[in-house]
Amino acid sequence: MTRPKSVAPGHYAWISALILLGPATMIAGADDRGGAARKEAAAMVVIGPERFHKVMEGYLAYRQAQRPTEWASLESVLKDSPGVDDPERLKRWLYRAWRERRVRYVLLVGDADIVPVRYMVLDRVTPSAFDYAFYPSDLYYGDVARRDGSFDDWNAAKDGFHARYFGEVRGEKNKSDPINFDRIDYRPELAVGRWPVDTEAEVATVAEKTMREDRARASALGRDSARPRAGLVYVPGWVDARGRMDGWAQRLPSGWDAARLYGDGPKSPPGDAHQVVSLINEGASILLHVGHGEANGWAGSLSVGALAGLHNADRLPVVLSAGCSTATFATLPPYEAYEDLIGARHKGTDAGETFGSPPPPPSPYAKGAYNHTGLGEILVRGGPNGAVAYIGCNTGGQPCGITLLEGFVTALHDLPEPTLGDCWVRAIDHYYQAEHLETLKPNNDWYPPSIFFQGMKYMVFGDPALRLPGSTTRDEAGHPPRPQAPSN
Repeated sequence: MTRPKSVAPGHYAWISALILLGPATMIAGADDRGGAARKEAAAMVVIGPERFHKVMEGYLAYRQAQRPTEWASLESVLKDSPGVDDPERLKRWLYRAWRERRVRYVLLVGDADIVPVRYMVLDRVTPSAFDYAFYPSDLYYGDVARRDGSFDDWNAAKDGFHARYFGEVRGEKNKSDPINFDRIDYRPELAVGRWPVDTEAEVATVAEKTMREDRARASALGRDSARPRAGLVYVPGWVDARGRMDGWAQRLPSGWDAARLYGDGPKSPPGDAHQVVSLINEGASILLHVGHGEANGWAGSLSVGALAGLHNADRLPVVLSAGCSTATFATLPPYEAYEDLIGARHKGTDAGETFGSPPPPPSPYAKGAYNHTGLGEILVRGGPNGAVAYIGCNTGGQPCGITLLEGFVTALHDLPEPTLGDCWVRAIDHYYQAEHLETLKPNNDWYPPSIFFQGMKYMVFGDPALRLPGSTTRDEAGHPPRPQAPSN
């Protein structure tokens, strides 16, 4: 099996060349307190509509003090870059930024109606939908290159209707085709996050939350010398992941504490809304949830309705969930109502529409009633409280998604200076290898293709350059412990 991208020779050895990074289009007059450390830091690009530029200036100056940081207006990116549609134009621009300027971090500033969405495709068995379904995938923007360094358009199959079906995954309906029908590379070169914002006020809110928390996390010992704390939230009714989650507690960086909300004893209260809200208000650094979910919350636990009880603006967690749909982001065609590429509106199969041929692909902009929201978005953009970042599934999830959370915790432990984006890139790499994506083949079940596209339907709502608390111990020179070699 191919080694994970983070350690693959040659193609991903760019990571060793990051010290060669030079500035791109920098922010004029930015504070340069970073010194030599800033010059060696991985470069970052921030992309959003020009109307957000003014309100982003403070954030851009803040990042520019730490690493080479470039602002690019979405309008100029889409105007100047080639491609068959706006998602590909944006991706080709990012590919050049990676190749030519060694960019590592990408922050997309805009919700599904502002920054274009790439929908991937599954041959999900639903006769009224002609056995096809579309799902948003920001992994498309992170996985810009193939193993040989060439551009990966996620569209190897271009005959007929396949030319507008990107990231096709087959094997649920079509058993004779490869699961990775479009031969995507899957493993990202770029650490991509998105702020799902629609207004200047929301931009200002998320930027302030991010800077405030990033400053606090820059201290190895955390705010008020408190030990970083992980909250492990398990809600019965789905798969029993308590054993795996106990392993995560053991795998946390040195100096961390873990609070278990399993509901199985006096030292492990239930993971209901009251307990989760209390844990957040007490200053948890990270929350990891396993259980059923839907757009507005975790079943039997945290929900949008419980967010009024949060008063944690001074201590904002990173939240990850393996539950269904908690990072709902945009409409899910052709089941839900949508607008297609030529502007035709569809009521969707849930409302009785039947497709007699492959459904027309959705527009890359989910506007108005098609721009859905959920717990993850609201936690990040809904006000000064909540979360600084949220990672979760934008549709139904399967138990294999727990492996993504496992990979994130492993990266948090192994990286001496972890960031949100680096931990997620490693989580995808870990998932790719642990779930054997390279060798998956269809069988009589529906599950193998769902294993394959699991990582494709997870959203990262947050700044990928956000610093995370690592180990709180240091050697005599003040350095964190060296990461342990991964086990075979």
